[in-house]
Amino acid sequence: MSDDSQTATNIERTQPNDADAERAVLGSMALARTAVLDVVDTLDGIKQPFYQPAHETIFNAMLALYANGQPLDPITLTNQLHQQGLLDKVGGRAYIHSLANSVPTAAHAGHYAEILRNLALLRAVISTGTDLVQMGFQARASHETAAQIVDTAAATLQELTAAAKGGNESREWMLDRVVDAVLDEYDNPRDDVLPLPWADLQSVAPMEPGDLVVIAGRPAMGKSLVLLGIGRHVAIKHRRGCLISSMEMSHVQMGQRLVAAEAHVPLHALRARTLSKEQYAHVRQARERIRRSPLRIDDTPAVPVSKWRRRLRQLQAKNELPAALIVDYLQIAKAEVKAHNRVIEVDSIAVGLKALAQEFKIVVIAAAQLNRVSEHRTDKTPTLSDLRESGGIENNANIVILLHREDYYDRESPRAGEFDFIVAKNRMGHNATVTTAWQGHYARIVDMEEA
Repeated sequence: MSDDSQTATNIERTQPNDADAERAVLGSMALARTAVLDVVDTLDGIKQPFYQPAHETIFNAMLALYANGQPLDPITLTNQLHQQGLLDKVGGRAYIHSLANSVPTAAHAGHYAEILRNLALLRAVISTGTDLVQMGFQARASHETAAQIVDTAAATLQELTAAAKGGNESREWMLDRVVDAVLDEYDNPRDDVLPLPWADLQSVAPMEPGDLVVIAGRPAMGKSLVLLGIGRHVAIKHRRGCLISSMEMSHVQMGQRLVAAEAHVPLHALRARTLSKEQYAHVRQARERIRRSPLRIDDTPAVPVSKWRRRLRQLQAKNELPAALIVDYLQIAKAEVKAHNRVIEVDSIAVGLKALAQEFKIVVIAAAQLNRVSEHRTDKTPTLSDLRESGGIENNANIVILLHREDYYDRESPRAGEFDFIVAKNRMGHNATVTTAWQGHYARIVDMEEA
């Protein structure tokens, strides 16, 4: 065995861990459901808090049971693991029953979890250091520059720092400081409200850092155009960073809509390559404006909240944190913990997006699908209750905007060409309906006076 391999083996054998503390955490959760919240809160943001793979498997199974409202007793847990074909891999029935006997009470679950948190962070430090050393040695073979490696190292260490602080930082504020902050804001108006391309909507529902904004509509109602319109306005016109996570359309499809809207040329002509010389000149000019903008598009499918968090931390480490994260769309994102009930998964995604908005002090805008109920109403107008697969979306959102076009259902409607933003929830303002102009052939929506 080489010296390097021997060193790696020694490091692996001496990884910080405490099997008794791991059993105590699991045993506490089995004794009392209330212990789950203490454990989850303490381990929040920690990757692989358990050193033993079997314990990690058991922990995930318990979280799934908890998410579905089921008991966490040894019998239910054993049945769950048996159905998943994992029971023998984690030690069998006898081991599962022994966990509940590993602690006399669940009262100290948070303390045991804190032990796991500290040990997991130490393992993460060791792993990070090893990875960075390997990256340094392999840089030439991987064609990475020193600057790229330093950026990766900084982002990784930033993530570790945030994980180490999370759970220990106090968020308490004295009332006098809260009042002072309100008056300071009044005397010095904020300039971080997200700029929108529609003036009336901007005045009715201003979007501020920390907000989760939900844009909801039926399929083909224009959700993607709304999101792209916001991203284009924020990044190209106002030169503020914007990250669009497009899980439904590819970056090429998003790019086609972006170019058509910015160049003010027909989308079908751009896709069919039938633009006139004048139109193509507009496209080339638009391309330069787009290339200079701080707009990013990620078309990775089925993204979990944790991936957005890692990406935002990387951008934060490089002082490139965007003003807005735009998600298209919420119901096809991936839940961190698989639950038997999709409603529970969607609710957890909404909670995670809200947490991102507050943690990074940015605006998170997420599209959401509405169910078919509105199509059975006489006027087809959607309401909050039409949000598909979730009550958590409505509960966690600061602003919910429903989209509606009468001519989608009736081409002869006297309101043909009009596009309604129905502000159905507005935590810091009033509800209203803002009417704009639909220009689908140009892949954009504009104020009525611009139509």
